[in-house]
Amino acid sequence: MMVTLPEWMNIPMNGEFQRRLPKHEFVAGRMSLDFCNTLSRTRQDADWDRASTPSDFLEWTQRCGIGLDRAPTAQALARLHMLRDALAEIFDAVADERTPAARDLAILNAELADARAAERLVPTDHGFALADGARAAIDRFRHTVACEAAELLTGDLRRVKRCPDHECLWLFYDGSKNLSRRWCAMDDCGTKDKVRRFRKREAES
Repeated sequence: MMVTLPEWMNIPMNGEFQRRLPKHEFVAGRMSLDFCNTLSRTRQDADWDRASTPSDFLEWTQRCGIGLDRAPTAQALARLHMLRDALAEIFDAVADERTPAARDLAILNAELADARAAERLVPTDHGFALADGARAAIDRFRHTVACEAAELLTGDLRRVKRCPDHECLWLFYDGSKNLSRRWCAMDDCGTKDKVRRFRKREAES
């Protein structure tokens, strides 16, 4: 699943950030995985975090279409970072067919409990529905990420994948019918792999 970028992707940004913005920023197909991908885990960009500061995080949410009305507090962002780190470790373990660490699962379970505690029944035109009753938008975002991650982890785990390009390693959801999606973006990492294989064949011929 390729997520369509919002029209206001071209919001003003400082030159350094704009220069380092990935060609494909929202390719995971699920918000929780895209959020994990805000932090690079490769040697090439070991310290690159596109949600490092409250303003960075706000810009990221705006680009992906969430559109929060204000930046999170430092405390709220630290909590988000803790959840993001735990989810990245959990999804990495899933991609490697390993059992996730108990500490990371405990962090996710704590956030799930917080999300469930915020649920409220609200009337609709056809009865009632469960809604997130948290007042702060940043809390509702965190709840959404945690609940979506839980949905992925209780579904078909084969669909949670990691890009095999060692200069990328982004997580993504394979929504194809036959689980054939291999790359985070075929016209990015997939193309790079084709070029590498072509050059290898040329060198060996």
